[in-house]
Amino acid sequence: MPKSIDERFVDSLACGAMFLGSGGAGDSALLQIMAKQAIKEFGPVQLVSPFELRDEDWVVTIALMGSPAIHYEKMMSGQEMITALREMEKEERCVAQAITALEIGGINALPPVLTAALTKLPLVDCDGMGRAFPELQMTTYHAFGAQASPLVLCANNGESEKMISPSNFEIEKVGRVAMTKMGGSVATASFPMKAKRLQEVGIPHTFLVSHRIGEAVLRAGADVHRVFTNLHRELQNSIYGQPFKLIEGKVVELERYLQNGLLRGELLVEGTGFYHSEQIEVQFQSEYLLAKKGERILGMVPDLICVLDADNGLPILIEELETHMNVWVIAIPCPIILRHAKMMDVIGPWNFGISNTYTPVEHLCAEEGNGDSHVPFRY
Repeated sequence: MPKSIDERFVDSLACGAMFLGSGGAGDSALLQIMAKQAIKEFGPVQLVSPFELRDEDWVVTIALMGSPAIHYEKMMSGQEMITALREMEKEERCVAQAITALEIGGINALPPVLTAALTKLPLVDCDGMGRAFPELQMTTYHAFGAQASPLVLCANNGESEKMISPSNFEIEKVGRVAMTKMGGSVATASFPMKAKRLQEVGIPHTFLVSHRIGEAVLRAGADVHRVFTNLHRELQNSIYGQPFKLIEGKVVELERYLQNGLLRGELLVEGTGFYHSEQIEVQFQSEYLLAKKGERILGMVPDLICVLDADNGLPILIEELETHMNVWVIAIPCPIILRHAKMMDVIGPWNFGISNTYTPVEHLCAEEGNGDSHVPFRY
């Protein structure tokens, strides 16, 4: 059954997307306000399954590219997304019948909602990442044969650029260069495809799951224990797995630096209470990528690692981290499709230089629990 996205849905969606951002993909607060205003003015957005569209219907992917901090400085109006969409239609000589998302994590969960509201088009309940990743080719769209080209970029000053290439890697490369020259923040239209193809390459239900996560978290009332309990309840029957608690404690060391335009570094959490004798290191590169205790890995990309504020249970973005913060570190098994060999080619941990092999978090946590006299991964 189609579901409408109203203002309340947007709040829950944005909250859930913070978890799926795995510490990256930016703060969506401004876009949250913009999407709610557009819905208030033009009416709720129809949320549809890819299978509710006709096979020949055209769907266009809408997202933002660039620094989340610059997105705030540039103050986009939403017209940039419409312009990118219309330029895509001209290039492909098609008329879009629906909008979809590139990624459901963080800030990029909201541009498709805003665009759908402004154009009165339905939004397709799927995306290409199931979380946040930093590059266009790190998607199921790419892995299973969809073309990112043409990529249309539109800045808040009305400037637009178009990139055409049969290589999604080349599209990512030239798109980043153009985006930087256009001020570091642009709206994008990419991966134009018919609904039949989207049914084959998209990750379904991610908007509804993100909404459910957000609702569960907001119901918890800023209590980290209740947040985790509610997360466990919502995720156990979803495309994600049940979350694992890796540690609770205090951030005692933090190193953060920019390299090749990416925010990289690591933090060290020293356990308290039940975890008083333990330390966990979390490495990040735009998103949290690896959690380990000593030399033992506890979780790695593409599984999601989240650092929660112990005072309210909400995810902490990498740029918001500070030493002495009281935190929980949790890990969430990713959708099974992200573990497919074609996806691992572009999102496996070796693509980020952190490990030559991948082991699912549920296996790593089972090994850790079986190896200790206590089981630290309690729900």
